[in-house]
Amino acid sequence: MWGPGKVNTRQKMAKQQQSKPTWATTSPRVLGLLRPRILIALGCALTLLLSACLLVLRFQNQSYALQLQLFRPSRYFEKECYAAGESATDRLQHGSTEMSNGEWEFVASRDANNYALNSEQCLAAFPKLFTEIDKSVEQRKETNNPITFKEIDSRKTLGQGMARAMIYKGELFIIEYGDMMYTASRAKSTLHSLHRALVATPDRESLPSIEFHFSADDFVWDDLKLAGGPVWAYSKRDTSDIDEDAVDDSNIWLMPDFGYWAWPEVDIAPYRETRRRIAAVDAEFKTFQSKKKQLLWRGSLNTAAELRNGLIDATKNKYWASVRVVDWGNKKSVEENLLPIEDHCRYMFLAHTEGRSFSGRGKYLLNCHSVFITHPLIWREAHHAAFVSSGPEANYIEVARDFSNLESKVEYLLDNPQIAERIANNSVTTFRDRYLTPAAEACYWRYLIQKYGEVSDFEPKLYDDRTGKMRGQPYEQWVLGL
Repeated sequence: MWGPGKVNTRQKMAKQQQSKPTWATTSPRVLGLLRPRILIALGCALTLLLSACLLVLRFQNQSYALQLQLFRPSRYFEKECYAAGESATDRLQHGSTEMSNGEWEFVASRDANNYALNSEQCLAAFPKLFTEIDKSVEQRKETNNPITFKEIDSRKTLGQGMARAMIYKGELFIIEYGDMMYTASRAKSTLHSLHRALVATPDRESLPSIEFHFSADDFVWDDLKLAGGPVWAYSKRDTSDIDEDAVDDSNIWLMPDFGYWAWPEVDIAPYRETRRRIAAVDAEFKTFQSKKKQLLWRGSLNTAAELRNGLIDATKNKYWASVRVVDWGNKKSVEENLLPIEDHCRYMFLAHTEGRSFSGRGKYLLNCHSVFITHPLIWREAHHAAFVSSGPEANYIEVARDFSNLESKVEYLLDNPQIAERIANNSVTTFRDRYLTPAAEACYWRYLIQKYGEVSDFEPKLYDDRTGKMRGQPYEQWVLGL
Protein backbone atom coordinates (compact mmCIF):
# COMPACT_ATOMS: atom_id res chain seq x y z
CA MET A 1 0.00 0.00 0.00
CA TRP A 2 1.02 3.42 -0.60
CA GLY A 3 1.06 5.69 2.28
CA PRO A 4 0.02 9.35 2.15
CA GLY A 5 3.69 10.49 1.87
CA LYS A 6 4.37 8.27 -1.07
CA VAL A 7 1.26 9.43 -2.83
CA ASN A 8 2.25 13.06 -2.46
CA THR A 9 5.73 12.39 -3.79
CA ARG A 10 4.35 10.63 -6.84
CA GLN A 11 2.01 13.50 -7.60
CA LYS A 12 4.85 16.03 -7.33
CA MET A 13 6.99 14.04 -9.81
CA ALA A 14 4.12 13.96 -12.32
CA LYS A 15 3.66 17.71 -12.09
CA GLN A 16 7.39 18.36 -12.60
CA GLN A 17 7.41 16.23 -15.74
CA GLN A 18 4.45 18.14 -17.17
CA SER A 19 6.14 21.51 -16.53
CA LYS A 20 9.42 20.71 -18.42
CA PRO A 21 9.92 22.13 -22.01
CA THR A 22 9.64 19.65 -24.83
CA TRP A 23 13.31 19.78 -25.80
CA ALA A 24 14.26 18.82 -22.24
CA THR A 25 12.23 15.69 -22.51
CA THR A 26 13.72 14.62 -25.87
CA SER A 27 15.28 11.23 -25.82
CA PRO A 28 19.06 10.73 -26.37
CA ARG A 29 18.33 9.08 -29.72
CA VAL A 30 16.52 12.15 -31.03
CA LEU A 31 19.38 14.37 -29.84
CA GLY A 32 21.80 12.26 -31.79
CA LEU A 33 19.79 12.77 -34.95
CA LEU A 34 19.53 16.57 -34.55
CA ARG A 35 23.16 17.31 -33.68
CA PRO A 36 24.56 17.11 -37.32
CA ARG A 37 21.78 19.38 -38.58
CA ILE A 38 22.58 21.92 -35.92
CA LEU A 39 26.26 21.83 -36.87
CA ILE A 40 25.45 22.34 -40.56
CA ALA A 41 23.25 25.31 -39.76
CA LEU A 42 25.96 26.82 -37.61
CA GLY A 43 28.52 26.31 -40.39
CA CYS A 44 26.30 28.04 -42.93
CA ALA A 45 25.76 30.93 -40.58
CA LEU A 46 29.52 31.31 -40.06
CA THR A 47 30.12 31.18 -43.83
CA LEU A 48 27.57 33.91 -44.48
CA LEU A 49 29.09 36.04 -41.74
CA LEU A 50 32.58 35.62 -43.19
CA SER A 51 31.37 36.53 -46.73
CA ALA A 52 29.70 39.64 -45.40
CA CYS A 53 32.93 40.68 -43.69
CA LEU A 54 34.90 40.19 -46.93
CA LEU A 55 32.39 42.27 -48.90
CA VAL A 56 32.62 45.08 -46.38
CA LEU A 57 36.44 44.97 -46.54
CA ARG A 58 36.41 45.05 -50.37
CA PHE A 59 34.00 47.98 -50.39
CA GLN A 60 36.25 49.86 -47.97
CA ASN A 61 39.31 49.21 -50.21
CA GLN A 62 37.47 50.45 -53.30
CA SER A 63 36.26 53.49 -51.43
CA TYR A 64 39.82 54.23 -50.31
CA ALA A 65 41.12 53.82 -53.89
CA LEU A 66 38.42 56.17 -55.12
CA GLN A 67 39.45 58.72 -52.52
CA LEU A 68 43.05 58.46 -53.71
CA GLN A 69 41.86 59.07 -57.28
CA LEU A 70 39.72 62.05 -56.30
CA PHE A 71 42.19 63.70 -53.97
CA ARG A 72 45.42 63.51 -55.97
CA PRO A 73 47.58 66.64 -55.99
CA SER A 74 45.49 69.31 -57.66
CA ARG A 75 47.95 70.41 -60.36
CA TYR A 76 50.04 68.05 -62.51
CA PHE A 77 51.08 64.80 -60.99
CA GLU A 78 54.05 62.73 -62.00
CA LYS A 79 53.62 59.28 -63.39
CA GLU A 80 55.97 56.40 -63.96
CA CYS A 81 58.19 57.26 -66.91
CA TYR A 82 59.54 54.96 -69.61
CA ALA A 83 56.92 52.26 -69.22
CA ALA A 84 58.17 48.95 -70.52
CA GLY A 85 57.24 48.29 -74.10
CA GLU A 86 59.09 46.90 -77.10
CA SER A 87 59.38 49.36 -79.96
CA ALA A 88 58.33 48.56 -83.50
CA THR A 89 61.99 48.84 -84.50
CA ASP A 90 62.98 46.21 -81.95
CA ARG A 91 60.20 43.93 -83.09
CA LEU A 92 61.39 44.25 -86.68
CA GLN A 93 65.01 43.55 -85.74
CA HIS A 94 64.02 40.57 -83.60
CA GLY A 95 61.72 39.21 -86.26
CA SER A 96 58.74 39.36 -83.91
CA THR A 97 56.22 41.18 -86.06
CA GLU A 98 53.89 38.19 -86.35
CA MET A 99 50.61 38.07 -84.43
CA SER A 100 50.86 35.96 -81.31
CA ASN A 101 48.46 33.35 -82.66
CA GLY A 102 49.94 33.51 -86.18
CA GLU A 103 46.49 33.77 -87.78
CA TRP A 104 46.05 37.40 -88.92
CA GLU A 105 47.91 39.10 -91.74
CA PHE A 106 47.34 42.40 -93.52
CA VAL A 107 45.37 42.10 -96.79
CA ALA A 108 45.11 45.39 -98.67
CA SER A 109 41.77 44.63 -100.34
CA ARG A 110 40.24 44.03 -96.92
CA ASP A 111 42.26 46.14 -94.48
CA ALA A 112 43.60 49.18 -96.34
CA ASN A 113 40.78 51.46 -95.21
CA ASN A 114 40.39 50.04 -91.71
CA TYR A 115 41.13 52.83 -89.23
CA ALA A 116 40.62 50.51 -86.26
CA LEU A 117 43.40 47.93 -86.46
CA ASN A 118 44.60 47.01 -82.98
CA SER A 119 48.18 47.56 -81.82
CA GLU A 120 49.32 44.03 -82.62
CA GLN A 121 47.84 44.22 -86.11
CA CYS A 122 49.48 47.61 -86.69
CA LEU A 123 52.91 46.31 -85.72
CA ALA A 124 52.48 43.20 -87.83
CA ALA A 125 51.25 45.11 -90.88
CA PHE A 126 53.62 48.10 -90.83
CA PRO A 127 56.90 47.16 -89.10
CA LYS A 128 58.91 49.88 -90.91
CA LEU A 129 56.43 52.68 -90.33
CA PHE A 130 57.38 53.68 -86.80
CA THR A 131 61.15 54.07 -87.15
CA GLU A 132 61.22 57.84 -86.65
CA ILE A 133 59.04 57.64 -83.54
CA ASP A 134 61.31 55.00 -82.05
CA LYS A 135 64.31 57.25 -82.71
CA SER A 136 62.68 60.12 -80.81
CA VAL A 137 61.81 57.84 -77.91
CA GLU A 138 65.31 56.36 -77.76
CA GLN A 139 66.89 59.79 -77.73
CA ARG A 140 64.86 60.80 -74.68
CA LYS A 141 65.67 57.57 -72.90
CA GLU A 142 69.38 57.63 -73.68
CA THR A 143 69.72 61.15 -72.25
CA ASN A 144 67.35 60.40 -69.34
CA ASN A 145 65.35 63.42 -70.42
CA PRO A 146 61.60 62.82 -70.04
CA ILE A 147 59.10 65.32 -71.39
CA THR A 148 57.91 67.49 -68.50
CA PHE A 149 55.02 69.88 -68.03
CA LYS A 150 57.54 72.66 -67.37
CA GLU A 151 59.08 71.98 -70.78
CA ILE A 152 55.72 72.13 -72.55
CA ASP A 153 54.55 75.16 -70.60
CA SER A 154 57.74 77.10 -71.30
CA ARG A 155 56.43 77.94 -74.79
CA LYS A 156 54.66 81.22 -74.12
CA THR A 157 53.86 82.20 -77.71
CA LEU A 158 52.78 80.13 -80.69
CA GLY A 159 54.17 80.73 -84.17
CA GLN A 160 52.44 80.52 -87.54
CA GLY A 161 50.46 77.31 -87.80
CA MET A 162 51.20 76.13 -84.28
CA ALA A 163 48.76 74.83 -81.70
CA ARG A 164 48.84 73.36 -78.21
CA ALA A 165 46.63 70.34 -77.74
CA MET A 166 45.86 67.59 -75.28
CA ILE A 167 44.60 64.04 -75.49
CA TYR A 168 42.76 63.18 -72.30
CA LYS A 169 41.36 59.69 -71.85
CA GLY A 170 41.26 59.24 -75.61
CA GLU A 171 39.56 62.59 -76.37
CA LEU A 172 41.16 65.50 -78.24
CA PHE A 173 41.18 69.01 -76.77
CA ILE A 174 42.61 72.22 -78.25
CA ILE A 175 44.21 74.35 -75.54
CA GLU A 176 45.62 77.21 -77.62
CA TYR A 177 46.44 77.96 -81.24
CA GLY A 178 48.43 80.63 -83.04
CA ASP A 179 48.05 82.49 -86.31
CA MET A 180 46.53 80.23 -88.97
CA MET A 181 46.50 82.73 -91.83
CA TYR A 182 48.35 80.40 -94.21
CA THR A 183 47.89 77.05 -92.55
CA ALA A 184 44.29 76.89 -91.27
CA SER A 185 43.15 74.16 -93.67
CA ARG A 186 46.30 72.15 -92.96
CA ALA A 187 45.78 72.38 -89.22
CA LYS A 188 42.15 71.34 -89.52
CA SER A 189 43.04 68.47 -91.85
CA THR A 190 45.71 67.24 -89.45
CA LEU A 191 43.43 67.44 -86.43
CA HIS A 192 40.58 65.78 -88.36
CA SER A 193 42.90 62.85 -89.10
CA LEU A 194 44.12 62.61 -85.51
CA HIS A 195 40.54 62.75 -84.22
CA ARG A 196 39.51 60.04 -86.68
CA ALA A 197 42.29 57.75 -85.49
CA LEU A 198 41.14 58.26 -81.90
CA VAL A 199 37.42 57.65 -82.39
CA ALA A 200 38.12 54.54 -84.47
CA THR A 201 39.73 52.90 -81.45
CA PRO A 202 37.29 50.88 -79.30
CA ASP A 203 39.52 51.15 -76.20
CA ARG A 204 40.80 54.68 -76.76
CA GLU A 205 40.52 55.52 -73.05
CA SER A 206 43.45 53.16 -72.54
CA LEU A 207 45.72 55.49 -74.54
CA PRO A 208 47.96 57.70 -72.38
CA SER A 209 46.81 61.24 -71.67
CA ILE A 210 49.37 63.63 -73.18
CA GLU A 211 49.95 67.30 -73.93
CA PHE A 212 51.84 68.47 -77.03
CA HIS A 213 52.49 71.21 -79.58
CA PHE A 214 52.20 70.68 -83.33
CA SER A 215 53.03 72.76 -86.39
CA ALA A 216 51.05 72.87 -89.63
CA ASP A 217 53.83 74.75 -91.43
CA ASP A 218 56.26 73.03 -93.80
CA PHE A 219 58.88 73.02 -91.06
CA VAL A 220 59.53 74.45 -87.61
CA TRP A 221 61.59 77.63 -87.54
CA ASP A 222 64.69 77.74 -85.35
CA ASP A 223 63.28 80.34 -82.96
CA LEU A 224 60.20 78.18 -82.43
CA LYS A 225 62.38 75.16 -81.68
CA LEU A 226 64.13 77.18 -78.99
CA ALA A 227 60.92 78.60 -77.52
CA GLY A 228 59.72 75.41 -75.86
CA GLY A 229 59.67 71.64 -75.84
CA PRO A 230 59.01 69.01 -78.50
CA VAL A 231 56.92 69.82 -81.57
CA TRP A 232 55.00 67.43 -83.81
CA ALA A 233 55.73 68.29 -87.44
CA TYR A 234 55.33 66.89 -90.95
CA SER A 235 59.05 66.47 -91.65
CA LYS A 236 62.47 66.62 -90.04
CA ARG A 237 66.14 66.30 -90.96
CA ASP A 238 68.98 64.22 -89.64
CA THR A 239 71.50 66.24 -87.68
CA SER A 240 74.13 65.70 -90.37
CA ASP A 241 71.94 67.55 -92.89
CA ILE A 242 71.59 70.71 -90.76
CA ASP A 243 73.98 73.67 -90.86
CA GLU A 244 76.29 73.94 -87.89
CA ASP A 245 74.88 77.30 -86.79
CA ALA A 246 71.26 76.10 -87.04
CA VAL A 247 69.11 74.41 -84.41
CA ASP A 248 68.85 70.70 -85.06
CA ASP A 249 65.60 68.76 -85.41
CA SER A 250 66.17 66.41 -82.49
CA ASN A 251 63.12 67.80 -80.69
CA ILE A 252 60.82 67.24 -83.70
CA TRP A 253 58.45 64.28 -83.61
CA LEU A 254 57.14 63.21 -87.02
CA MET A 255 53.38 63.11 -87.64
CA PRO A 256 51.38 62.30 -90.81
CA ASP A 257 50.89 65.28 -93.10
CA PHE A 258 47.62 67.08 -93.86
CA GLY A 259 47.13 65.39 -97.25
CA TYR A 260 45.88 62.21 -95.58
CA TRP A 261 42.66 64.19 -95.09
CA ALA A 262 42.61 66.50 -98.16
CA TRP A 263 44.60 69.26 -99.92
CA PRO A 264 42.08 71.77 -101.26
CA GLU A 265 44.64 74.50 -102.05
CA VAL A 266 45.91 72.49 -105.01
CA ASP A 267 42.54 70.89 -105.76
CA ILE A 268 43.40 67.44 -104.45
CA ALA A 269 40.39 65.49 -103.20
CA PRO A 270 40.12 63.67 -99.87
CA TYR A 271 42.77 60.99 -99.65
CA ARG A 272 40.56 57.94 -100.04
CA GLU A 273 38.82 59.50 -103.06
CA THR A 274 42.21 60.37 -104.58
CA ARG A 275 43.32 56.76 -104.14
CA ARG A 276 40.15 55.58 -105.92
CA ARG A 277 40.82 57.94 -108.82
CA ILE A 278 44.44 56.79 -109.06
CA ALA A 279 43.39 53.13 -109.05
CA ALA A 280 40.82 53.86 -111.79
CA VAL A 281 43.47 55.46 -114.01
CA ASP A 282 45.89 52.60 -113.48
CA ALA A 283 43.12 50.14 -114.35
CA GLU A 284 42.86 51.71 -117.80
CA PHE A 285 46.26 50.24 -118.70
CA LYS A 286 46.22 46.52 -119.40
CA THR A 287 49.99 46.37 -118.93
CA PHE A 288 52.62 48.58 -117.39
CA GLN A 289 54.37 48.80 -120.74
CA SER A 290 51.38 50.54 -122.29
CA LYS A 291 51.89 53.66 -120.14
CA LYS A 292 53.51 56.78 -121.62
CA LYS A 293 57.23 56.13 -121.69
CA GLN A 294 58.18 59.51 -120.29
CA LEU A 295 59.28 61.14 -117.05
CA LEU A 296 56.59 63.52 -115.78
CA TRP A 297 56.98 66.53 -113.46
CA ARG A 298 54.77 69.53 -112.84
CA GLY A 299 55.62 72.09 -110.20
CA SER A 300 56.47 75.61 -109.12
CA LEU A 301 59.86 77.28 -108.93
CA ASN A 302 58.81 79.45 -106.00
CA THR A 303 60.38 76.94 -103.64
CA ALA A 304 63.65 75.02 -103.89
CA ALA A 305 64.39 76.88 -107.13
CA GLU A 306 68.01 75.69 -107.41
CA LEU A 307 67.03 72.06 -106.90
CA ARG A 308 64.11 72.18 -109.32
CA ASN A 309 66.01 74.12 -111.94
CA GLY A 310 68.47 71.23 -111.91
CA LEU A 311 65.64 68.92 -112.94
CA ILE A 312 64.51 71.30 -115.68
CA ASP A 313 68.05 71.60 -117.07
CA ALA A 314 68.55 67.81 -117.02
CA THR A 315 65.34 67.18 -118.97
CA LYS A 316 65.43 70.08 -121.44
CA ASN A 317 64.60 68.91 -125.00
CA LYS A 318 64.68 65.23 -123.96
CA TYR A 319 62.28 62.96 -125.78
CA TRP A 320 61.74 60.94 -122.61
CA ALA A 321 60.69 63.93 -120.47
CA SER A 322 57.46 65.86 -119.93
CA VAL A 323 58.60 68.51 -117.43
CA ARG A 324 56.81 71.84 -117.11
CA VAL A 325 56.69 74.69 -114.61
CA VAL A 326 53.35 75.76 -113.13
CA ASP A 327 53.09 79.45 -112.28
CA TRP A 328 50.28 79.57 -109.74
CA GLY A 329 49.90 83.31 -110.24
CA ASN A 330 49.30 82.94 -113.98
CA LYS A 331 45.88 81.58 -114.93
CA LYS A 332 47.01 80.51 -118.39
CA SER A 333 50.01 78.65 -116.99
CA VAL A 334 47.78 76.78 -114.57
CA GLU A 335 45.28 75.87 -117.29
CA GLU A 336 47.95 74.63 -119.71
CA ASN A 337 50.40 72.93 -117.39
CA LEU A 338 48.56 71.69 -114.33
CA LEU A 339 47.56 68.03 -114.31
CA PRO A 340 45.15 66.35 -111.88
CA ILE A 341 47.18 64.20 -109.54
CA GLU A 342 45.59 60.98 -110.84
CA ASP A 343 46.66 61.80 -114.41
CA HIS A 344 50.28 61.64 -113.30
CA CYS A 345 49.76 57.88 -113.15
CA ARG A 346 49.45 57.69 -116.95
CA TYR A 347 53.23 58.08 -117.16
CA MET A 348 55.79 55.35 -116.66
CA PHE A 349 58.21 57.54 -114.68
CA LEU A 350 57.40 60.21 -112.09
CA ALA A 351 59.96 62.74 -110.87
CA HIS A 352 59.81 64.06 -107.32
CA THR A 353 61.62 66.97 -105.69
CA GLU A 354 61.56 68.54 -102.24
CA GLY A 355 60.14 72.04 -101.76
CA ARG A 356 60.48 74.33 -98.75
CA SER A 357 60.99 71.10 -96.87
CA PHE A 358 59.18 67.88 -97.82
CA SER A 359 56.84 67.94 -100.80
CA GLY A 360 53.30 66.77 -100.15
CA ARG A 361 52.91 65.33 -103.65
CA GLY A 362 55.27 62.46 -102.88
CA LYS A 363 52.77 60.11 -101.28
CA TYR A 364 50.31 60.64 -104.15
CA LEU A 365 52.94 59.74 -106.74
CA LEU A 366 53.84 56.65 -104.73
CA ASN A 367 50.22 55.52 -105.05
CA CYS A 368 50.69 55.21 -108.83
CA HIS A 369 51.80 52.06 -110.60
CA SER A 370 54.81 53.98 -111.95
CA VAL A 371 58.52 54.30 -111.22
CA PHE A 372 59.14 56.97 -108.58
CA ILE A 373 62.43 58.84 -109.26
CA THR A 374 63.91 61.33 -106.82
CA HIS A 375 67.14 62.82 -105.49
CA PRO A 376 68.45 61.94 -101.99
CA LEU A 377 65.75 63.21 -99.65
CA ILE A 378 66.96 65.36 -96.78
CA TRP A 379 63.54 66.01 -95.27
CA ARG A 380 62.23 62.78 -93.79
CA GLU A 381 58.58 61.70 -93.63
CA ALA A 382 56.99 58.91 -91.65
CA HIS A 383 56.97 56.37 -94.52
CA HIS A 384 60.56 56.92 -95.70
CA ALA A 385 61.94 53.95 -93.79
CA ALA A 386 60.14 51.72 -96.31
CA PHE A 387 62.20 53.05 -99.26
CA VAL A 388 64.51 50.51 -100.93
CA SER A 389 66.72 51.93 -103.70
CA SER A 390 68.58 48.86 -104.92
CA GLY A 391 68.37 45.11 -105.33
CA PRO A 392 65.39 42.93 -106.22
CA GLU A 393 63.22 44.67 -103.60
CA ALA A 394 63.91 48.18 -104.98
CA ASN A 395 60.74 50.27 -104.98
CA TYR A 396 62.08 53.59 -106.33
CA ILE A 397 65.06 55.08 -108.17
CA GLU A 398 67.45 57.51 -106.51
CA VAL A 399 69.47 59.91 -108.69
CA ALA A 400 72.02 62.61 -107.87
CA ARG A 401 70.68 65.67 -106.05
CA ASP A 402 71.63 67.82 -109.06
CA PHE A 403 70.03 65.26 -111.45
CA SER A 404 73.31 64.89 -113.32
CA ASN A 405 72.79 61.12 -113.79
CA LEU A 406 69.06 61.27 -114.43
CA GLU A 407 69.32 60.72 -118.18
CA SER A 408 71.48 57.63 -117.93
CA LYS A 409 69.14 56.03 -115.38
CA VAL A 410 65.96 56.77 -117.34
CA GLU A 411 67.49 55.42 -120.55
CA TYR A 412 68.62 52.28 -118.74
CA LEU A 413 65.04 51.69 -117.55
CA LEU A 414 63.70 52.31 -121.04
CA ASP A 415 66.14 49.72 -122.37
CA ASN A 416 65.22 47.28 -119.59
CA PRO A 417 61.45 47.55 -119.26
CA GLN A 418 61.17 44.42 -117.14
CA ILE A 419 63.31 46.06 -114.42
CA ALA A 420 61.19 49.22 -114.57
CA GLU A 421 58.03 47.15 -114.21
CA ARG A 422 59.44 45.21 -111.25
CA ILE A 423 60.26 48.48 -109.45
CA ALA A 424 56.75 49.81 -110.15
CA ASN A 425 55.23 46.56 -108.87
CA ASN A 426 57.33 46.77 -105.71
CA SER A 427 56.23 50.35 -105.22
CA VAL A 428 52.55 49.42 -105.35
CA THR A 429 53.06 46.51 -102.96
CA THR A 430 55.04 48.59 -100.48
CA PHE A 431 53.31 51.95 -100.56
CA ARG A 432 49.87 51.96 -102.19
CA ASP A 433 48.91 48.62 -100.69
CA ARG A 434 50.59 49.01 -97.29
CA TYR A 435 52.55 51.96 -95.90
CA LEU A 436 50.46 54.71 -97.48
CA THR A 437 47.05 53.22 -96.72
CA PRO A 438 44.54 55.01 -94.48
CA ALA A 439 44.95 52.11 -92.06
CA ALA A 440 48.69 52.79 -91.77
CA GLU A 441 48.08 56.47 -91.08
CA ALA A 442 45.67 55.72 -88.21
CA CYS A 443 48.10 53.19 -86.77
CA TYR A 444 50.87 55.79 -86.90
CA TRP A 445 48.83 58.34 -84.95
CA ARG A 446 48.08 55.91 -82.14
CA TYR A 447 51.66 54.66 -81.96
CA LEU A 448 52.84 58.29 -81.76
CA ILE A 449 50.47 58.95 -78.84
CA GLN A 450 51.52 55.76 -77.07
CA LYS A 451 55.26 56.34 -77.38
CA TYR A 452 55.11 60.07 -76.67
CA GLY A 453 53.22 59.24 -73.50
CA GLU A 454 55.82 56.63 -72.62
CA VAL A 455 58.50 59.31 -72.24
CA SER A 456 56.29 61.97 -70.62
CA ASP A 457 56.55 62.18 -66.84
CA PHE A 458 53.29 64.05 -66.24
CA GLU A 459 49.66 63.53 -66.99
CA PRO A 460 47.73 66.66 -68.01
CA LYS A 461 44.78 67.90 -66.00
CA LEU A 462 41.52 68.54 -67.81
CA TYR A 463 40.53 71.42 -65.54
CA ASP A 464 42.57 74.42 -64.42
CA ASP A 465 43.06 74.35 -60.65
CA ARG A 466 43.04 78.12 -60.25
CA THR A 467 39.91 78.90 -62.28
CA GLY A 468 38.14 75.53 -62.23
CA LYS A 469 37.52 75.86 -65.97
CA MET A 470 38.30 73.34 -68.69
CA ARG A 471 41.72 73.82 -70.21
CA GLY A 472 40.83 74.46 -73.85
CA GLN A 473 37.93 73.17 -75.88
CA PRO A 474 36.82 69.73 -76.99
CA TYR A 475 37.91 69.30 -80.58
CA GLU A 476 34.34 68.99 -81.87
CA GLN A 477 33.49 72.38 -80.38
CA TRP A 478 36.73 74.06 -81.47
CA VAL A 479 36.47 73.08 -85.12
CA LEU A 480 32.94 74.44 -85.42
CA GLY A 481 34.11 77.81 -84.14
CA LEU A 482 36.68 78.35 -86.91
